[in-house]
Amino acid sequence: MRLKLLSSALALGIASTAMALPSTAMATDFTMWVRASAANGAQHVIDLWNSTHDDKVQVTVIPDTQMVPKLAEGAQAGQVPDMVAFDLIYMPDFMKAGLLKDITSDMKSDPNYATEAKAYQDIATYDGKIYGTGFTPDVSILIWNKDLFKQAGLDPDKAPASLPEIAADAKKIQALGNGVYGYYFEGACQGCNIFVTSPMMVASGATLLPAKPGEKALQGDGVKDVLTVMHQMWADGLIPQSAQADNGANFTATFESGKIGIQGSGGLALSDIKAKVPDLNFGVGLLPGMKPGQASAFVGGDVIAIPAASAHADLALKFIHWEMTDEAQLNALAKNNILPSRPSLATDKVFSDPRILMTAKALGIGFTPYALHFNDMVNADSSPWLQMIQTAIFGGDVDGAIKTAQDAMEQIANQ
Repeated sequence: MRLKLLSSALALGIASTAMALPSTAMATDFTMWVRASAANGAQHVIDLWNSTHDDKVQVTVIPDTQMVPKLAEGAQAGQVPDMVAFDLIYMPDFMKAGLLKDITSDMKSDPNYATEAKAYQDIATYDGKIYGTGFTPDVSILIWNKDLFKQAGLDPDKAPASLPEIAADAKKIQALGNGVYGYYFEGACQGCNIFVTSPMMVASGATLLPAKPGEKALQGDGVKDVLTVMHQMWADGLIPQSAQADNGANFTATFESGKIGIQGSGGLALSDIKAKVPDLNFGVGLLPGMKPGQASAFVGGDVIAIPAASAHADLALKFIHWEMTDEAQLNALAKNNILPSRPSLATDKVFSDPRILMTAKALGIGFTPYALHFNDMVNADSSPWLQMIQTAIFGGDVDGAIKTAQDAMEQIANQ
């Protein structure tokens, strides 16, 4: 940057003597880490930047499971990238640890930031200060097989309006036989269930994770009500046995078989389904609560932030401002069937597929749990969240499962 300033000063001085010499400004490479599962979307944004700017982003793809420890270790050693995009759920931990640069004034002065999905604004704010913003979005949705709905005598163009309606529709679809099942979820996948099962609890009025020591976990009737209906669907055989051991490997594959009536899924999965089974006739709706009119969604995907020790924080900040512009949101994301992090940009002029527009609606109403130690509460192999899901749905001890999870989550929050 000093070279650029010096070049500009020289140019001004020379211009004053009516002389003209070529600029000596030098471009600067700056670095970015992205996690592997979001690399495709990130690369579209980076490619567009690099094709339109002199200063180039050098990207490194980090395996998902290595991103958090690598960033933490890099911060301690003073070896961090100039900017980083990672799973938004870890934002509270990194902000509290002081590993990220405060960009509050820059974001508040940027009108594009004001139209970012609220979930991204909330998850990237700590003690009133802003440390990042949305980058490559994902959000949970409900999908259903329209052909199976029609065969079962259901309206193929109408999404189930409540979880009890999901169960009722699933029962009618199950009656078709021939290996068809009414509902599917990934019973051994903690991340999948916080993504597609928890929104039905939140839509029903529940709160999930304690955000700080002393707060209560899993509050509200919505937790018990949702788990009770899910258990009944399992007991009634409306869910295939294979769901119990599914760790997420079949997140879309089972639905793609054409043998599943209804399932929770994600916006990023739509392009995979459309590519792999283009003739599959399916609808997209909001994940409902226990009553009609209740709906919610888990906003996932990645946030972008600047490590506190970034060597080129000025360029990283310039990139963040740019990635929120219409140019980047529409030409890098929307053009490649990826939701913009500014939901208002997702219009029928941008997306011709109404299913993507519904996904954008989910992004606008969705939430992201704000919790320190999220990994221990939810994503760990034997997390309280996963133990509750499995014990309640497959074992039937709904009350016991909730109580055990509450105690464990609150103990983690108090650490």
